[in-house]
Amino acid sequence: MFDKHPLFLAMAAVLASSALAGCSSGGGGVSSGPSQSVFSPPIDDSSTNQVPVGPVDVRVAVTDTGFDIASITNSERVIDSLNIHTGNSDVSGGNEWHGNVVSSVISGGDQGRARLDLIKVEKDGVTLSSALDYAIGVAAQRGARVINTSFSNRFVASDPRLSFNGVSSADSYQRVVNANGGSGAVYVISAGNDGLSIDTQGRPMYASHPDLFNMMLIAVGTDSNGNIHPSSSYPGGDTQLQERTIATDFVNRTVGAQGTSISAARISEYAAGILSIWPHLNAQQASQRLLDTASQTSALYQQNACGDGANLNCGSFYLGQGEADINAALAPQGDVIVPQSDQVSAGGEQANTSFMQLSGAYGNALAASGALDSVSVFDELGRDYQMDFSAQAQQRFNRSTQLRGQMERMSISSAQAIQTASMESDRYHFTSRANNAGELVSSRFDGTFGSSTLSAFQYTGEQIDPMSGYAESGIMPMISFQSGDVLTQAFDNVNGMKTRYDLSDQLSLSASHWAGGVNDELRFASDYSANRSDIEMAYQLTPGVNISTHIARLDEQNGLLGANGSGALGFGRHNQMTFVGAGLQANVSNEFAAFAEFEQGYGDAEGSGLVTQINDIKAQQMALGLQWQKDDERAALTLRQPLRIDQATAEFSVPVGRTLDGGVLRETREASLSPSGRQLDIELGYAFMPSERSQLQFNLLHTMSPGHNADARADSAAMVNYQLAW
Repeated sequence: MFDKHPLFLAMAAVLASSALAGCSSGGGGVSSGPSQSVFSPPIDDSSTNQVPVGPVDVRVAVTDTGFDIASITNSERVIDSLNIHTGNSDVSGGNEWHGNVVSSVISGGDQGRARLDLIKVEKDGVTLSSALDYAIGVAAQRGARVINTSFSNRFVASDPRLSFNGVSSADSYQRVVNANGGSGAVYVISAGNDGLSIDTQGRPMYASHPDLFNMMLIAVGTDSNGNIHPSSSYPGGDTQLQERTIATDFVNRTVGAQGTSISAARISEYAAGILSIWPHLNAQQASQRLLDTASQTSALYQQNACGDGANLNCGSFYLGQGEADINAALAPQGDVIVPQSDQVSAGGEQANTSFMQLSGAYGNALAASGALDSVSVFDELGRDYQMDFSAQAQQRFNRSTQLRGQMERMSISSAQAIQTASMESDRYHFTSRANNAGELVSSRFDGTFGSSTLSAFQYTGEQIDPMSGYAESGIMPMISFQSGDVLTQAFDNVNGMKTRYDLSDQLSLSASHWAGGVNDELRFASDYSANRSDIEMAYQLTPGVNISTHIARLDEQNGLLGANGSGALGFGRHNQMTFVGAGLQANVSNEFAAFAEFEQGYGDAEGSGLVTQINDIKAQQMALGLQWQKDDERAALTLRQPLRIDQATAEFSVPVGRTLDGGVLRETREASLSPSGRQLDIELGYAFMPSERSQLQFNLLHTMSPGHNADARADSAAMVNYQLAW
């Protein structure tokens, strides 16, 4: 390898206080020559929806032989310079080529946040160890977060009696440790270009200056296959050197140079990239992150035949902790949390277990609001990332899934088809509904006791409420009514009772209560439950026409209007809504029957986590139907508007970053929870009996603004059922 300074070795024998450094001869240098690869993988965290935020410029000191600033790649990133021998900013002269290529690797990398402070250490072709020690101390005092020293033997502690400009080497080392308010500076050095095991000469840095050693990164060079480059020195069997050694490319084609000086410069660029995004990290944390995430995919780590005893792992022997992987270093470490207080250290809710299942009442409002698009989350090192939580706040059922379920309950050939059975006496009436698999999905018992009627009922939350106006009307099966109410669809079971007392021949008073919950503790909605109490006044206008009004209170635990959440997307522990409504049941003759229902809800709610409160909630639903029946024919027309939030403003307290001292920066956001459209189901049904033992039924459903989404295309569904009794 071409030696830029042939006098270095000769001078080393004479000057006990000198450090032979610079180019290829002593190890930690570069030499001109061809290159094989250039590091340029982009940082891409889109697969996890997590992208680092908040980059700042990082001061990187390059202590080297000399510089021609105009020749450095991206020379505008040079922000300062110092010649330690003259005290001025003129750093030209000497071996400018070496300083230029090292600086160009750092400033020309993909991270792009390094701002260079160039410090010249050579004088008259000689670089003293004491001068290098002094230079790194001065660099630290000038605010460098990363110090690049591409010289050999920097892992060897200098004689404590050495000094430069009146500052001992030990004091210079301590300046690095104490720099930046005690955070220190990442100290990157070259392993050397001898192709041999590192020789600490009996004075390892880790023995006398462990604090500085724990901020150091020793760069070794690899070839295009990820193996140790033949010319690169390596840590060998010294396990403590292995712990601070990291590998990367020995050759850099862009600057036309090779050597572990190039490797060190690349590592310095990576360290600056980490600190630019998370300046709160100290030097030990930033350097350790590169070591902890280094790749060990090299075949060397599969071999255990290195060292004098041929029994050491070859990967650790040559590459230390592995090849630097900047993408892995930037990725989150450990659990990622959403902070719940004003301090990162206080912890919070895990991001990957924070979800929100929205009921149909919300439509697309929350997703369209953008309120959850950019939320700062934090890893175990307190590093902040942006995460899009809108993908974790989804509808419990999408339109196609829900419609398919409704049609399956209507289809006589489906396992989910509903069969109805009933028993009746003078005072009692019992009705049950089961699917074709024999599973009971709902039941209702009514008993009359003088002027009072007692009803007990139960159903699975996705089924028709047996106490609903549609169920009591006797109207033929309709697709749009083959699902539970928005408020109950999350529940495995809903159980309730209703009592009615006749105040007069025409006026009656009713009270009812139901409670719903989830049976399986492993279900996402296992901590969500609700109960509702109604008071109803009914008036019989004519023997066949009954009108009613009601007021109700809905209590929900860990949910709101059929939605529930967990972690940082949870709802308040206890939320209440008040509902008022009116209903109509009409059987005006043997041929005509009708029903109508209208209900409006009001209230406010609390959140838990990102959602702090939801104010001025108004929700509304409506249904009506008309049926004609004669002999063996039936025809029905129904309209239904499922429960929809007409008005609600949600307030969010969203973390958007952090301060250097660990404070959480928050932003208050508001979003309307009112969907853009209003779903309307219009359905026509017709059934007749072609013979005494057969029945043919036809249903046509047309839905406008499905999912309460004004931009969603209207859709239609049709069903034909033919049944023949044997």
